[in-house]
Amino acid sequence: MLYFVRHGETDWNREPARCQGWADVPLNATGRRQARQLGAHLSGGGIQAIVTSHLARARQTAEIIRGELGGEPPLTVDERLAETHRGRWESRLFDDIIAEEPDEWRRYRQEPRSFTFPGGESLAAHQRRVLEAVRDAALRDRTTLIVTHGGSIRLVRAFLTGAGIAAFHRMDVPNGEIFEVPCAGLAERIAAHLQAGEGDARPLP
Repeated sequence: MLYFVRHGETDWNREPARCQGWADVPLNATGRRQARQLGAHLSGGGIQAIVTSHLARARQTAEIIRGELGGEPPLTVDERLAETHRGRWESRLFDDIIAEEPDEWRRYRQEPRSFTFPGGESLAAHQRRVLEAVRDAALRDRTTLIVTHGGSIRLVRAFLTGAGIAAFHRMDVPNGEIFEVPCAGLAERIAAHLQAGEGDARPLP
């Protein structure tokens, strides 16, 4: 089993919210409490390994959870699990982005499958690297906790459901949410998708 967890809350998740991307924002007190609660919840889940994004908010969440699990599961950092690199939007208030770049914001909301953040990464490229990381975790055939970001989890779900990146904004991923995925057949499914070189997640025939 793979357990996906979105990192705990940061001050930038609170209104007026800021675009985080690869900005290295730490957990706030609520986020640290959420991480402790996640650790308590997962204590009977047989977690054998933890893999986390390198960004502070995910890494801190993973470390707190590991502490709640007795410090035993090995922890690995995988940069492929990071949030989308959001270029010049990072650290800015979303309200300011909407007001100052309305056309780009419209494309982000209405055309996510082809969208690239100004000066940053496309959602398609983000999905590909996250799926590569998930494939590698599934291949190890261990019960693994993957600590990552809202965008990364949305893109994994888009692949698993076959809804595609077009559904990116229709998925709600709260801070501290757990999402479970069985390992059986997952690595093979992802490998076939990646080998096909598709730019989006579509159901396999």
